[in-house]
Amino acid sequence: MKLPGPRPLTSIRRASRSTFLLLCGVVLSSTLPGSPPEPARERTTSVRGEKLPELGFDRLSAFPYIIIDAGTGATPAQIDEARKRGQIPPWLQTYNGRRVVLTGYLLPLQMENGRAKKFILMRDVTTCCYGATPNMNDYVIVSMKGEGAKADQDIPVMVAGVFHVEETYDNGYVVSLFHMDGEVFLGPRT
Repeated sequence: MKLPGPRPLTSIRRASRSTFLLLCGVVLSSTLPGSPPEPARERTTSVRGEKLPELGFDRLSAFPYIIIDAGTGATPAQIDEARKRGQIPPWLQTYNGRRVVLTGYLLPLQMENGRAKKFILMRDVTTCCYGATPNMNDYVIVSMKGEGAKADQDIPVMVAGVFHVEETYDNGYVVSLFHMDGEVFLGPRT
């Protein structure tokens, strides 16, 4: 007597394969360079009665940026071409000149009367304190108006102000992509 063999799994294999490919497509499309994580709705924070969009490093750092400057051996013509091409995605350009709230870790650059008048707002503390080299889109240079910001370090702080998107070069070297005219220091993120 011959025992029946295993049933063919062709249709199940086809279904599993197509399901697998579909899932891979979803994962890949959501992690393509330049594709920011899209929240269900834009988060806002109320500052002096005005609702401002929150812009975090989950979005600022969500695209690859390749440095093309004198430090990489690029010629002035290559640097000009790279600047014309632009690497900052259009969705991020929409924040240029808008008032936003940024959250990050503060590294003071210029102090006056015990307050930070100019500082770097960073993605995380490893950017400065533990020797990790930051990507160009892992920090924002902030110049505070008024009295400045309390120099709270090693905790995430919130700052409201006008956000600017601009590749800034100094002597042929790209030094920043983002800066902010800080208006209100909101303190530690709660």
